[in-house]
Amino acid sequence: GSGGAASAVDLEAQEALLGRMFKPHKVKELMAHQRAALDEATALRRKASRRDSHEAQLHEKLRIISGTAANKRLVSSRGEQTRPMMEKVRQAVFNMVQAQAGTVGGLPTGTRWLDLFAGTGSVGLEALSRGCGETHFVEMDPWVTKNVLGRNITTCGFKRQSVVHTYKAEDFLRKAIDLPRFAGGAFDFISMCPPYLLVSYPELFDLLGRSKLMHETTIMFVEYPSQLAQQVPDKVGPLVRVKDRKYGRTLMAIYGPAPLAGEEGEE
Repeated sequence: GSGGAASAVDLEAQEALLGRMFKPHKVKELMAHQRAALDEATALRRKASRRDSHEAQLHEKLRIISGTAANKRLVSSRGEQTRPMMEKVRQAVFNMVQAQAGTVGGLPTGTRWLDLFAGTGSVGLEALSRGCGETHFVEMDPWVTKNVLGRNITTCGFKRQSVVHTYKAEDFLRKAIDLPRFAGGAFDFISMCPPYLLVSYPELFDLLGRSKLMHETTIMFVEYPSQLAQQVPDKVGPLVRVKDRKYGRTLMAIYGPAPLAGEEGEE
C-alpha cells in the first residue's frame, strides 16, 4: 500500500481539529509529535529519487503470498509514494484478519475490501487472492495507477474484481460522506497504510468515522508510526480498537466489532 496523499499536513487545520478533540495541553503535545514527523518526512524526501528515475527503477521483488494468485510477482518503484507493506508483515496481518473473521483458511467469499493508499495494490490483491469477492483501490497518482497498480491487477488476473479510484484518500472519504452509497456502500474489510509522515491521522480517522464505509462487523487495520501513536483512537465509527501489533518498526492497529474487544483486549 501507501500511495494517495503526497501533500504535507496542514498544521493549522490539524491543530484546529485536535482542539475539538483534546484539551490544550494535549493538543500542544500532539502537535509537537506531528511537527517532528513532518521534519522527518522532509528529510526523507530530500533523499528520494526524482520521478524520472522511479520509472527506471521498477522492479518485481514483491509477490502475492497465498491463495489463487500465490507467487505472482508485483511491480513496485523505489519511491515513498508506493512504499509497500513488507511481505512478512502482510502475511502476519492477513493471518490475524482471517482469524478475526473466523476464516483461517482464507477470506469469506463475496466480501468487499477497501484498500486506501493502495500504491502497488499488494494488500488489496492479497485479499482477492485469498477469496475476497471485490476490492476497491484508492490511489491518487495517475502514473502509479497506470504503471504499477493497474499492471499488478492485470498480472494477478483480477481486473473483473477490481475497482480503481484515482482520488486522494481524503477526497474519497469526503465523497463517501456526501454520497452514502458511493463505492457500493460499506466494506467488510478496510486497510489503511498511508505514507504516514505525510498525512493527518486525526483528519483521516474523523472522515472515516463520518463515512458510511463501515458496518457493525467490518474489520479494519491501520498502519502508523510510533511518533504518532497518540493520534490513533480507540474507536472509529462503529468499530473499536481490538488489537495492536508491532512488526519491527511497523505498528498496526486492528479495529473490529465491539464485542470482540472484551475477548481479545488490546496488546
